[in-house]
Amino acid sequence: MPNLIKKILVDKTFLVTFILSIISLVAGNVRITDIDFKTIYSLASLLIIVAIYQDLGILKHIANYIVSKCHSSRSVFLVLLLCSFVGSMLFTNDVAILTLVPIFFNIKKYINLPSIATISLLAIYANLGSSITPFGNPQNIYIVSFYKLSISQFLGMSLIIGSIALVALFISCLFIDNEEVTTNFDNNQVIDRKKTTLLIVSSLVVLLGVLSVIPILFSLIISILSGLFLSKKVFLHVDYAIILTFVNFFIIVGAVSKIALVHHLATITTQNSIATFISACITSQFISNVPTAVLLSKFTDNVYPLFLGVSVGGLGTLIASLANLLALRQYSAYSQNHTNFTFFKIFTFLNILFLSIFVLIGLLLLFL
Repeated sequence: MPNLIKKILVDKTFLVTFILSIISLVAGNVRITDIDFKTIYSLASLLIIVAIYQDLGILKHIANYIVSKCHSSRSVFLVLLLCSFVGSMLFTNDVAILTLVPIFFNIKKYINLPSIATISLLAIYANLGSSITPFGNPQNIYIVSFYKLSISQFLGMSLIIGSIALVALFISCLFIDNEEVTTNFDNNQVIDRKKTTLLIVSSLVVLLGVLSVIPILFSLIISILSGLFLSKKVFLHVDYAIILTFVNFFIIVGAVSKIALVHHLATITTQNSIATFISACITSQFISNVPTAVLLSKFTDNVYPLFLGVSVGGLGTLIASLANLLALRQYSAYSQNHTNFTFFKIFTFLNILFLSIFVLIGLLLLFL
């Protein structure tokens, strides 16, 4: 327990957000409802489940399988990005990041792929891929519910930007050296089939909770029971600091969103389609795209520009999307060669580049 507390207290991201959250509590108007406990419970459930997969050696086995079936570094890179893109459509962008970053670091033991660029693009395409389905991310779920959209109406908005993002994914792979994969590796690791079967069933239960099919508290309980039954030591490896960081983040956003000036700006910047799109993109950079969707929906009926804005707005800063923060956390947990500042520089550069491109694409789609 002392070691866990020490790990949390030396975590710089947690400390910074903790200080800001204390300021928000003292100076701002924060309510308990500002904390999205569903997201917190979902994150905790997923972190436990992924830790079990890692501890049982299943993620390493999957990584070895991908390498064994791909004949070049570019094809491995493509498979990873496609898994992120498609996986986020089906299982949310957070699940994609939490699952694929550990797999990537297992693959990197055999293939020399750029760590930060790969993780950055995994996050970028997880954000873009998740925008395609109504349940790919929290803001989509909210927009569908708030504006009472049918699935066909939502897909009518999302498929065009999703198709463009998929084309961009294939283009991105051309910038990776196409080196032949000749590495021989030991794939003789024994997988406990009984434990793996139970873990897969538990994972499906957790995903049902994340997708709001069943109560998320039930999923959290199942994930905890899975840890106790399948691998008790995983609780020593769960990243509790990121869970607390998310709590801090919600407190900060709750205080900021209630500032009178913010409400005034939201009113005057959602008067037409273009203004709504730009406002959603910019606001997402500072308070994340999920709170942005909730905030701006109160002031506009321009649903398509709002959807485009929060989808594209997930690119950019580390806090533009919660999946971005998870990418940083996963990188910090598994990488030993670079600092978080190095990650921040490369991640931000690539995200700003893609943000600029997709803002132009979004404007073009609105004009058409």
